[in-house]
Amino acid sequence: MSNFIFKTYIADGREYYEYAADGEQTIKKDFPFPKSLMGLLYMDIWELEPITKKMDKALRTFYQSKEQTDLQPVVAGLNELAPKHVYFELLRLSWLEKLDAVDSTAPRDYQDLLPHKKISDLCSNIDTMQKQIKGLIARALDVDGEKKSVSEKMVEYYNAEGNDTLNTFQFQPQPMSFEVIDSKVFAEVLYPNDIYDLIDFHVRECVKREVKMRVCKNCLRYFAVTRKASTEYCDRVCDSKGRTCREIGAINTWTQSKRDDEVFKEYRREYKKRFARINAGKLTKSAFYAWSEEARQKKEDCDNGVITAEEFSQWLKES
Repeated sequence: MSNFIFKTYIADGREYYEYAADGEQTIKKDFPFPKSLMGLLYMDIWELEPITKKMDKALRTFYQSKEQTDLQPVVAGLNELAPKHVYFELLRLSWLEKLDAVDSTAPRDYQDLLPHKKISDLCSNIDTMQKQIKGLIARALDVDGEKKSVSEKMVEYYNAEGNDTLNTFQFQPQPMSFEVIDSKVFAEVLYPNDIYDLIDFHVRECVKREVKMRVCKNCLRYFAVTRKASTEYCDRVCDSKGRTCREIGAINTWTQSKRDDEVFKEYRREYKKRFARINAGKLTKSAFYAWSEEARQKKEDCDNGVITAEEFSQWLKES
C-alpha cells in the first residue's frame, strides 16, 4: 500500500486533486473540468523527452553501480516534470516512494522496483494517447459532428475501430471509491495507480457527462463548450500579449464586420454610380444588368474568401 496520498474527483463542474507525500501537508488544487485533460491533449510531450532520457540513463547506470548517488538525476527529473502538469505530481510521488524503498530492496530486484521503461516510454505512450483521444472526441463528442447521441456514436466508433488497439483509446478498470469529501460532497473518487489512470478517468467522465467539444476557430484545437452552445473560441492564451482565442475572436469578428461594411459601401457606391449613368443615357440597361450580375458574384467570392477585399475593390475600379 502506498504511503503517499493522491486522489481526484469531479463535482459541480470542477475537477479536484488532493495529494501529499507521507507526513507532508496535503496540497489541494481544482480546475474547471476538463481543463487538465485538454491541457495534456495539446501538450508538446516531446519537449519533455530530454528530461526522461536523463532519468532513464541514470536508472540504467544505477542498475550497474548500485550507488544511490547515481539516482540524483531521477529525483531532479521528477521535480522538473511535476510543475508541467498536475498529472505528473502523481508520477513524482510514486517514484519518490520507490526511491525511498531502495535501501530495503535486494540489488537483484532493483530493476523490478525501478523499471526504467516506465520512464523511457512515457513520452511515446502519452503521444499515442493524445492521438487516440482526439480521434474519440472527433467521432463521439464533437458538437458539430453527426447529430446522434453520444452513446450511439460511441457504439459505432468501437464497433468499427475498437479492435485497433494502437489507434483507438482503450478504457481500463479503475481504482474507484464512492465517498463523502470534506463533509460536503458525495462523489466517485479515483485513487490512481499511475498517470494513465488519470487520463482514463477524465476521458470516461467526458463521455459519461457528454461534454460537448468543438474545434476553436482561432487555434484549431478542441475545447469543451461549457458556455453558450454557439461558442466558437476557446479560453487558451494564444499570443505573446496574453490574449485568449476568445479575445482574438472578438477582435477578428469586429474587424471582419468593419471590412464587410466597407466592401458593401464600396459596392453600393459603384452600383448607384452606374445606375445614374443609365438615367443619363450613358449606359444601357443590358450592360448595367450584366455588370450587376458579375459584381454580385465577385462580392460573394469576396465574402467567401475566394478573393480579397483589395482584389474586389480593384475589380470595381477597373470594371
